[in-house]
Amino acid sequence: MLKFPLRMRKSTMTTIDSQQLQEKIISWGATLAGFGDVSVGLAPELKHLPNAIAIAVKHPRYRGTYKCGSMTVYSNQYEEVDLVLESVQKKLITLLKSRGWRTLAIPPDSAKTDGSFISKLYPLFPHKTAATCSGLGWIGKSGLLVNREYGARLSWATVLTDAPLEICKTPYTESACGSCSRCVNSCPVSAIRDVQWKRGNKAEVFIDADACTEYMSYTVKVFQKYICGVCVLACPYGR
Repeated sequence: MLKFPLRMRKSTMTTIDSQQLQEKIISWGATLAGFGDVSVGLAPELKHLPNAIAIAVKHPRYRGTYKCGSMTVYSNQYEEVDLVLESVQKKLITLLKSRGWRTLAIPPDSAKTDGSFISKLYPLFPHKTAATCSGLGWIGKSGLLVNREYGARLSWATVLTDAPLEICKTPYTESACGSCSRCVNSCPVSAIRDVQWKRGNKAEVFIDADACTEYMSYTVKVFQKYICGVCVLACPYGR
């Protein structure tokens, strides 16, 4: 258990032991957890929460791949994974708030279309920003977050806070994909543009979103899921 003095106020504490907090988050069910300074470029509405806690849960093994004839797709839609992420977020927020720090939970991507107030914050703060600033991965040529161990086979959630975290000193600011173009070559509609990511790039630099959407409108008729994920399967990371 994190050992903060019961009467300790945030104004009298320099930093939280991030290794200890990371271990706690993983004990709650997360696969990865990291801490990053996201103050640069933060939307004005969120400037009072300059630190991000990135939380990831790996996708279940031997699941997610669907085949029909010559078509193969990959799904990142796992209700049980999102439930774990939400549970970890709640415990983390309870802990931080009990010590007097402010927080804001950005829930898993599956909540994007639920119509809630928090879902409207996605355009202001993507999980990829928290993950790259926390040193947990980079943006691949596919536009997806890529981790060295798990590739793109992770689901993410974020907690923004003003807690004094020991933040990552080696954030990712550019791609580590190098000359690899497996995701580019695997895309069935050539929607991936073979562009190396650098911090500040916008999503449309990497992907022809219209081509991607059009293809998934076809796959939903075949698999009853709005999915593709061929680039996830092609990535050498996470196999």
